Amino acid sequence: MYNYYTMGGLEIQQTQSLQARQEFKLIIRLEQASLLEMPEEEFNKLIIEAEGSPLFKKLYRKERIIHYQRYPKTDLSSHFYQLNEEISTGTGTLDIESLLADKDSIVRQIQKIGLENFKRYFLYPELGVSVEEVAQECNLELPEVEEVNNLINEFSIMSEFYHPSTLSLGRGIYYSKVASIEKRPEGFVIGYHSPSHARGRYSIDYERFEELKGNSAFSTAEGREIRQLFKRLELINSRKDTVTRILQGIVEKQAPYFESGNGKALLPFSQKELAERIGLVPSSISRAISGKSLETPGGEEKALKDFFPQPRMFRKELVKQLLETEEEFPSDEAIRAKLEQKFGVSISRRSVASLREELKIAAAWKRNKTAMQ
Repeated sequence: MYNYYTMGGLEIQQTQSLQARQEFKLIIRLEQASLLEMPEEEFNKLIIEAEGSPLFKKLYRKERIIHYQRYPKTDLSSHFYQLNEEISTGTGTLDIESLLADKDSIVRQIQKIGLENFKRYFLYPELGVSVEEVAQECNLELPEVEEVNNLINEFSIMSEFYHPSTLSLGRGIYYSKVASIEKRPEGFVIGYHSPSHARGRYSIDYERFEELKGNSAFSTAEGREIRQLFKRLELINSRKDTVTRILQGIVEKQAPYFESGNGKALLPFSQKELAERIGLVPSSISRAISGKSLETPGGEEKALKDFFPQPRMFRKELVKQLLETEEEFPSDEAIRAKLEQKFGVSISRRSVASLREELKIAAAWKRNKTAMQ
């Protein structure tokens, strides 16, 4: 009897434990979904708030449990280092003169300490370098080091002000221009407009945390707070990871377009295809790209959703392009064969006829008859 109740109690505990884990996973998924839909400015504030806590600074600078890990082929946009007086006037109650003065101030500081030192000690700070060492290496006073760090945080939050979207004008939809695709000697690079995005994700040394906790380096209350901080940082990581993987997927797939700047070079690309490529569900792609845009190497701003042209639209454009460039008017079968030969696109003759009709282009025999009259 004792064994029966013991085993029964164990089964109940295991069932409850499984339910608790499933509920926890559901809560995490809901939080991740909510975070993907969060406006850029609000998300950047969340990052600055987390990094501004004394606990984060302790784990980052003193205990070296947290450090930044950059994403491949990403950087801070080169636009960051340029003074831009032509800023959108739709800024509400913002103190534009003060913000421009801040921008001028940080650009002057970067010029003073040098771009390499700025990246090494401020933008992508090396693990374990103290504030005093930064001041010494950059020939700055301690208050000046703090000022540069504060200005970087300010620009992370206000990146949309310094790099405003022009797509929002007259569309009734608010867009955030999150990055510029820049052509550099090493290839295409995603240049984030926000320093906090350019720094990459948080790498957390959980083993070191457990080791220090075992040595009583943290109180019980501190341990709980640290775990809450870790959870927040991992949620921030999930959004950064998702957006970066999406941008990398777009750059990889649409490289011919970024190379030429020709809209006709955009390849058919579905959110489902991208989701399969990068191991996400399509709903995450949809949430993450909503209301976001980027700047192409040619300086054109495009909504992220525009990099997913439907196959039918793509094929229609090819048919139109083919009929505009061919000297003779081919039959639908000839168009079909030419599409496969020239562009590697295989569709049926009936599909060609349907696309041609949508383009309001007459059938071959009608075009030939008209040409003979």
